[in-house]
Amino acid sequence: MSQLIGNHTQTMDELLHEMRDGVAYVTLNRPQARNALTFAMYERLAEICTNANTDRSVKAILITGAGDKAFAAGTDISQFRAFDKEQDALDYEARIDRVMNALERCRVPTIAAIHGACTGGGASIAACCDLRIGSKAMKYGFPVARTLGNCLSLSSYTRLVYLVGPARW
Repeated sequence: MSQLIGNHTQTMDELLHEMRDGVAYVTLNRPQARNALTFAMYERLAEICTNANTDRSVKAILITGAGDKAFAAGTDISQFRAFDKEQDALDYEARIDRVMNALERCRVPTIAAIHGACTGGGASIAACCDLRIGSKAMKYGFPVARTLGNCLSLSSYTRLVYLVGPARW
């Protein structure tokens, strides 16, 4: 099953979601793209978190990436090709903040199981989770200034300072 979202056809298999024993297992499922997130994947993640707030059968959410290379390598930069005005970038940041707030404010514990690259939007997702569990192969970072020429939102900086402390910056 697929649907057109913006200029991207999203296969519903790009973000897998299943319930087992009260745990919502969410798998970012684009291993060929290092699990880079599409806008639709972000929206689905927010929807899962919002639904968990009212569905009392959900006891926790565990998020992981498919394959062995990445948890998530950030936002799929092909999503930015349609941007042609400043407002597009501002709308993107507002979307990301809304999604991260939904994850951060989820009533159930959220867990990021991280293996491989956890960068950009993937690092933001992990920062919003209540618990992060990383393999020895985990690489965590926000290379957006170097790769895209932009910077993090104030909300993302605040989350990072909270996690690692101001002296580590």
